[in-house]
Amino acid sequence: MLTVGKINSGVRNNIIPEELEMAGTIRTFDTAMQEDIHRRLKHIAENVAAANNATVEVSINKNTPVTYNDIDLTRKIVPVLEKAVGKENVQETKWVTGAEDFAYYGTKAPAVFLYYGGMPKGSDPAKAPPHHTPDFIVSDALLQNGVKIFCNIVFEYGKL
Repeated sequence: MLTVGKINSGVRNNIIPEELEMAGTIRTFDTAMQEDIHRRLKHIAENVAAANNATVEVSINKNTPVTYNDIDLTRKIVPVLEKAVGKENVQETKWVTGAEDFAYYGTKAPAVFLYYGGMPKGSDPAKAPPHHTPDFIVSDALLQNGVKIFCNIVFEYGKL
């Protein structure tokens, strides 16, 4: 997913600006795809600029790697999660392209990233505010589930 979240240019609506700065994120499900998008984005920007007698500088910061779960470790962890909070409370989710510092762990060893659910009881998941927004909230009453999950993973890890 390519998102342009910031565009800065000009000071008036009737004057063509000399410069334009765009910033955003590129999020993919695999590193090869990410590299291909970086290459294609640079190629397109350079050719659009050349076609308009302009120049362009493309700078891509490769800050955070793709966050993904190791398949074998995930298969081993799921029964531990089910034991900790009940099978009915464990579900597979669709992949998301969120950027997460946790991804660095996965570059060093097999890793599993999970959401443990902290939405207040009675809340509608479809209307819940997303992470990294001012309205996001985790119910303190559910923090014990996170502790229970991680303790069970630690205690069972040697048996996996």
